[in-house]
Amino acid sequence: MFQRMKPAVAIVTTVFLSAITVRAPAQDCPTEPVRQSFTGDSTTAGPCFNYDEEAGAVFPVPSEHFPIEILRIDVGWGSLYGSNPTQVQQALHIYNGRLPDPGTPVFTVPGPSMTDGVINEFDIEKPGNVIIESAPVSATIQFQIPNLDDVDAPTLVHDGNGCQGGMNLIKTIPGGWRDACDAGVTGDWVFSLIYRQVNCLSKTDDRQYTVTTAPPIPQLNDCYPNPFNPQTLISFDMPTPGRARLEVYSLAGKRVTT
Repeated sequence: MFQRMKPAVAIVTTVFLSAITVRAPAQDCPTEPVRQSFTGDSTTAGPCFNYDEEAGAVFPVPSEHFPIEILRIDVGWGSLYGSNPTQVQQALHIYNGRLPDPGTPVFTVPGPSMTDGVINEFDIEKPGNVIIESAPVSATIQFQIPNLDDVDAPTLVHDGNGCQGGMNLIKTIPGGWRDACDAGVTGDWVFSLIYRQVNCLSKTDDRQYTVTTAPPIPQLNDCYPNPFNPQTLISFDMPTPGRARLEVYSLAGKRVTT
């Protein structure tokens, strides 16, 4: 505890002001469902990585959610036969970038321990706040133990249900950053991002959002705001580009608009 004392000599203090980020006044957090990506009934191991290579996912966080605070990262890990249950990898990286090169990591969890056959969850809150001001957001695992062509070795898994371009990335040595689909991966890496909005208020302080690589099926989101007057925003997600028809009905079952 410091006590205020009268100084014997006058002291002139120069204060240097650093740049300050000014955010808009907080608004109510929108209510939205979890956005999933991997849709297969089972996951497929991809033993195709050498030491120091990376693989990961780009997360489709809605632009209106930024800035966000990252809470946790989930990574799917396994092998065809589960003969090596646990391995320590080089690092888990978070990037504020996307393909073809996400740039320099904004946060790193060194030496994460990966357990075979489960979703590995890494708590980012404990090391400190990780704030991302704007899209895009990516996360990767950097390998420490090679598993190239070793069906017994644990590795990243994907859903084997079709790879979505621009949403899955790998870093090969040599070769550098590539779209995982272009490299022959046949599904989406099982990665999830759990975060909360920095600049919004919620009736519950623990409201969190989860996004993976992209929505798997057509999905109608909650309208926002609700209740509303005179207008509201109705959004929906589609797994692939295509034609869509949205019809709005009243509580009495009468079609209002299309």
